[in-house]
Parts: sequence; structure tokens; C-alpha cells
Amino acid sequence: MRGGDGSGGLRAWIVRCCQLVTGAIFALAALSKLGDLHSFAAEIHNFRIVPIATENLLAITLPWIELVAALALLLGIRARAGAVLASWLLVAFTVAVASAVARGLDFECGCFGTADGAHVGTRKLVENLAMTLFAVVGALRRR
Repeated sequence: MRGGDGSGGLRAWIVRCCQLVTGAIFALAALSKLGDLHSFAAEIHNFRIVPIATENLLAITLPWIELVAALALLLGIRARAGAVLASWLLVAFTVAVASAVARGLDFECGCFGTADGAHVGTRKLVENLAMTLFAVVGALRRR
């Protein structure tokens, strides 16, 4: 419903803010991982959900995928596509964290490289769900 009440402008502003927040988070995460790929590969190993043969490949490619999503969101170039990509990544990350929690694993998640130091647990699960919400809102059409 389109009206002259300005709600379309507010919606566009909220969507853009969610895109910027998600983009900033993904940029920070990507850049911190790129700084120490070896440690990030070790963190991927701790989740015990991908074949060992793919851990290094995932550690090398995932931060670049995150960075592409971040740049799209921050620069506003195909921002909606960047938000969709970020949403899917966050769903995958949330499933990985939930799996680790369900199996009683205790380790640092590596979400922001070695700088984070956050352990996989309920708090990380809630954080991921909140970030997923921001990314999903960022994927909405702004019109």
C-alpha cells in the first residue's frame, strides 16, 4: 500500500541501515580471517562438519565471499544481492553453531578470526540469529 505518509522512505532507510550494519560486520569478519588463514582453517576443523580435505579450500574462499557480500552492501552496488548472500551465509553459520552446541563442542568459533575469541555456545547462536535478521531485512526491496 502506497501512501503519502512517508512510510516508504522510512522502510528504505531501515533497509539501508540493515545493509550497512550487515556489510560492516561481514567486512570485519572477512578481513580478520584473511589476516590468518591458517588459524581460520583450524577453526573450521573444530566444527567437524566438513570433510577434512575441504577445510583449507573453505578457509581460503569463505572470507573472499564474505568480502564480496560486504562490499556490495557497503557500496550499495547490488546491495540486495549482497544481503541475500549474507543471509544464506548466516543461515549456514547458524546451523554450524547449533550443530556444535548440540554436540557439546567447546571451542572458539573463528567468526572474526583470532581477534574475536568468542566461544561457540548459546550466546553465539543468538548473535547469529540477530545478524541473520538484519541481513534478511537488508534483502527487502526498498521501494
